[in-house]
Amino acid sequence: MDLQSLLEELSHSQDLKPFAGLVRPLIEYDQQRQSDLVRTLRVYFACGSNASSAADRLFLHRNSMIYRLERIRELTGLELRDHRVALALQLGLLATEKGEPDAN
Repeated sequence: MDLQSLLEELSHSQDLKPFAGLVRPLIEYDQQRQSDLVRTLRVYFACGSNASSAADRLFLHRNSMIYRLERIRELTGLELRDHRVALALQLGLLATEKGEPDAN
């Protein structure tokens, strides 16, 4: 089985449901305020957790990216620099993907 198929299958697993709850506050915030925190987080991880690279990809000033990451931390209560938290949030993002465009 190739990696894409494996991730696609995993994204539909009920085992990821608790992880989806980790990103729920971001989804709700985005819906209420027409913001883009979920996309910001996806791009941040796609850039290897490099805020400067993610800012460039999103056409943001680096300070704006730092502000968004801080807002994500406040809303989730999670520290993005912890590798276990990063994995959990990435699983949450995978669980919430519904044919969304790739962050790359």
